[in-house]
Amino acid sequence: METNFFDKLNEWINDTEGSIVNFLTAFAPWLAPLIPAYMTYKHMIEFLKFDAWLAWVLALVVEILGFGCVSTGLDFYFYNRRNKAQSKQAPFTLIIVSFAFYLSLIVFSNVIIDWAKEFGSPVQQSWSIIIVRFLLTLQTLPAALIVATRTGHRDLLKEIRQEKLEKQQAKENESFAKVSESSLPKVADWRKLRPTLSEEDLYNLAYLSPADVEITANKFGVTTRTVENWRNYAREEIGVQ
Repeated sequence: METNFFDKLNEWINDTEGSIVNFLTAFAPWLAPLIPAYMTYKHMIEFLKFDAWLAWVLALVVEILGFGCVSTGLDFYFYNRRNKAQSKQAPFTLIIVSFAFYLSLIVFSNVIIDWAKEFGSPVQQSWSIIIVRFLLTLQTLPAALIVATRTGHRDLLKEIRQEKLEKQQAKENESFAKVSESSLPKVADWRKLRPTLSEEDLYNLAYLSPADVEITANKFGVTTRTVENWRNYAREEIGVQ
């Protein structure tokens, strides 16, 4: 049966609907802060008497601060759920403090000032403006907390990765330490050495670290070049690049 134009259009919509929704969903969170940012901008011009350019800068800074608090807070929350050790926990509490400050600032800037203007006395209106100015003055503190916590968490992740590398290196050294002196006679010729090696000895020799090459050479009275050759022969035999 031949399909008409509307049937084809309906089929195209069904095929592309999911992609369109995903595309819009990816960009919508980045556009959401523009609404409260614009409200903050208008209030800073009308009530705080800031210049237009400065009002835009402050409005964007406030929203970026809030966006950063939420994003960092969620990252720390899920990280702490995966890592239960107290010494490896991310500073989640500091992010909550920063977000509480942002929430106070945005509520006073966009809600309390409007309320005071419509329903409050002149004294209440003046106090609402003073409180907003006070919060804007302290805005550096939560921003510095976010930077400090993110930097500290990044350093913590580096330490954790370094600990894992050190443990892995220690494990490799321990595995090679299982090779006894009797299993590696003081001979430089690989053809004479190979028959004395077990499969485990061969594997440990193939994964010998550069630091252990010199130790092994001194231990068995051969040159480092000889030990490197042994390692190459062992890797070639077990198929390790």
